[in-house]
Amino acid sequence: MSEQHVSATGGFAYGVIGADIHVFGDGTPLYVLRRWAPAPEADSQWLRQQPSRMLHARFAVAPFTGRQDELAARHAWCADGPQRAARWLHAPGGQGKTRLAQQLATELSGQGWKVVSAVEGPGTVLPPPGSQDLTPDGAAGLLLLVDYADRWPLTTLTWLFSNALLHRPDVRARVLLLARGTDPWPALRGALASEQIDVSTQSLGPLDEPSGPAAGQGERGAMFRVARAAFAQRYAITAPADEPDLAADDFGLVLAVHMAALVAVDAAASGRRAPPDLAGLTLYLLDREHLGWVLLYERRGAGRITLPPAVMNRVVFAATLSGAQPQERGASLVDALEIGQPTP
Repeated sequence: MSEQHVSATGGFAYGVIGADIHVFGDGTPLYVLRRWAPAPEADSQWLRQQPSRMLHARFAVAPFTGRQDELAARHAWCADGPQRAARWLHAPGGQGKTRLAQQLATELSGQGWKVVSAVEGPGTVLPPPGSQDLTPDGAAGLLLLVDYADRWPLTTLTWLFSNALLHRPDVRARVLLLARGTDPWPALRGALASEQIDVSTQSLGPLDEPSGPAAGQGERGAMFRVARAAFAQRYAITAPADEPDLAADDFGLVLAVHMAALVAVDAAASGRRAPPDLAGLTLYLLDREHLGWVLLYERRGAGRITLPPAVMNRVVFAATLSGAQPQERGASLVDALEIGQPTP
């Protein structure tokens, strides 16, 4: 049995067993590996404060539904073929890539596979201090999940593929890379050409939904009903009976169907009418987010936020335009807004 003791004085210590840690010159990890585990049950009251939290794939509030053919194809890919393989699974945001990967991870874990997730570099929320035992001894196989792979630098991805974790001759290894596009894939595929890794790519298409008399009986309708029931349970109300028309192309996204289910429940709970189209659903949820910030601000005496909602609007808008920034650069951007609030 492998054993590792990790400690730090005045800093953070992170170690792994059965894998490598690749770091920059200052000791910052290029990426962080951790044992995959389902998210703990989210608190319903916390979720209702900002309903869009229920749409986060990590919390899996709505049970996994549909995509059975795609899930079966992932299982076949894991079970068959060469010892090492990598697949680039791509689709627009909200198409259900992360939930599909989570369901695969859940099912493979139950079949004795070791499942590990990799998160890219600086700014990563680190796992608890200590050691991560990633040794796949006795495992049926190893699945490595890489979300947002199209955001990773090519050199970091190539370092990841050189990790000892993936080079155990006695363990079947699969790397599932999730991405919104395919731009980085040809270069990575070229870098892996001499590494004896079977590479493939696959697109995750929109949800099916028949029209006419069979409307509502396809994947979208089934997914809507399951999600509506799950969200209603979080609101502690009876699920509303009405169902929207999900035949429009916009509802080919898993996220769009879940949004429709969430708004149907939230509107029923507050005595409002749910909008019929995706634009209306989006505006509805944005209004609820804004209301959430207002309530948090007005209750600031109870340890809530102290930033006025109007100021928060400006900060969020600036953050949306600028994207992720290092802390010093982010503080400079906020200072440039002249909002009269101190920045850390």
